[in-house]
Amino acid sequence: MRRLLLSTTALALLSVPHAACAADKISLTLGGYFRFFGVAGTMDDDTGDAAAGFRGHGVARESEVYFFGSTALDNGMKVGVTIQLEGETSGDQIDESYVWFEGSFGRLELGAQDPPGEQRLVGAPGAIDGHGVNSPTFFHVPGGANAVGTTSTYVTLTFDRDKVIYFTPRFAGFQFGVSYTPDRTEELGFALRPDTTPAQQSEAVEVAAHWQGSVGEADLEAFGAYSEADVEAPPPGFKDQVMWGVGAEAAWAGFTVGASYRFTNRGLNGPNADRRDWNVGIAYAWSVWRIAAAWGHGEVEAGLAGGEDELDQIEVGLRYQAGPGVHLFVGGQHVDYDDNLSAPGAENEAFIAIAGTRLSF
Repeated sequence: MRRLLLSTTALALLSVPHAACAADKISLTLGGYFRFFGVAGTMDDDTGDAAAGFRGHGVARESEVYFFGSTALDNGMKVGVTIQLEGETSGDQIDESYVWFEGSFGRLELGAQDPPGEQRLVGAPGAIDGHGVNSPTFFHVPGGANAVGTTSTYVTLTFDRDKVIYFTPRFAGFQFGVSYTPDRTEELGFALRPDTTPAQQSEAVEVAAHWQGSVGEADLEAFGAYSEADVEAPPPGFKDQVMWGVGAEAAWAGFTVGASYRFTNRGLNGPNADRRDWNVGIAYAWSVWRIAAAWGHGEVEAGLAGGEDELDQIEVGLRYQAGPGVHLFVGGQHVDYDDNLSAPGAENEAFIAIAGTRLSF
């Protein structure tokens, strides 16, 4: 699989020199967004609880600036670049950063980009930007020592680490994608890296299938994805990591319903080491409004101690489009962390209200 993907990459790139030089040079365009939210609510904050010492209100923001552009070569191939700059000081100051080639052969992406199982996810719809029950950017409730963190059904072992990605053309509604990530590092200037980093999951191959079509007046989508990686210099208790997931969505007459599921062995040996996440939701959109409700669940097995750490989250939200690229949001969440041993420092129940805005440019 790795050799096949690299061979496909080479063939696609070799087709570029056959184009004449009449195509325009790529010119970059600016884009991006800025979002800001205020949050207030109640949590379990007695001494020893996960939220002990936490304030019950606050504000949060996040933004990115996009630099992107493309050109069409004389042979019909399209070539482009995308660079995403974080608007705040970050350990990953440049987010996704990659070039792409697209033509009758499909689409090739090279650089720091999410794998197919993350790009083609289908699951519970939401209404509050940056929130939701599936790997939210903003998550306001502390879970202490609870192993779940936040729920997520994205099938990804490598996130936006440096990789090679190939998507087939879409036929009969189907599109397939595969990526290869030799090393879980990014933004380094050398290609040949050590393969003896203890416990690092590398040599990752990630595949996904996505289908879209319609039945009557309903628009349908479905996806399935699988990822695996090899553990380097495995310490005791570690093994090769595997992850897979499925999801589906249906939309008709303004309604959208969706659900997804993910499993991973977390790359850990021993009994009771797996993790499972799933979600389901419904949304309705009319005019400039959208309302949605969703439930997400995550559970992490607790090894020899038995049982699972769990998280249940319900979110209801309303979105209003005030103008082009201007959205306002209001909603609420119920978040419930449970520990396998009922330890107060790994449990929390919270009710929070959320209001905010997103400006896209």
